[in-house]
Amino acid sequence: MILIVDDDNAVRMSMSLALKRAGYEPVAVSNEADALVAVRDERVRLAILDMNLTLSTTGQDGIATLRKFRILRPDIPVIMVTAWGTIPLAVETMSLGAVDFITKPWSNADLLAKIRKLIAKSDLEREAAERTETLDDIERNAITEAMRRCNGNMSEAAKQLGITRQSLYRRIEKFKL
Repeated sequence: MILIVDDDNAVRMSMSLALKRAGYEPVAVSNEADALVAVRDERVRLAILDMNLTLSTTGQDGIATLRKFRILRPDIPVIMVTAWGTIPLAVETMSLGAVDFITKPWSNADLLAKIRKLIAKSDLEREAAERTETLDDIERNAITEAMRRCNGNMSEAAKQLGITRQSLYRRIEKFKL
């Protein structure tokens, strides 16, 4: 699911249509309150956030919402969108955690390419985080391997691990080995 946050209905409709045609499931909202509810949905994989959600053109609406997104869902990529883009504004949003910054009018082909790339990167990072061993996993594996190499001789395994035999006993109990 891709969250689109823009106060302009024509922008929401246009982006939604492009995303649907590309096989994505868009959810479009027009204000910060609805965006903060929608972003909590675990199915949201990416957000496209307009810098100006009111008649103001300072970009502060989008910056405030971006800050809240980073607190609620630091794991999702956020693309910032604006018709009033400046380099300092782009730098500020990137420093706050946005992953890209595009200006209106945008190219659907470029937007979709960025979305594909960012979702693929996010998926790889999520998979890597799930595969990461914990310290307990590493310790359990080291003990198991040392015990195997030493044919079950606990004194020798403890020496190889650089711990006392008592510490090895405690860890064996802890890991139920």
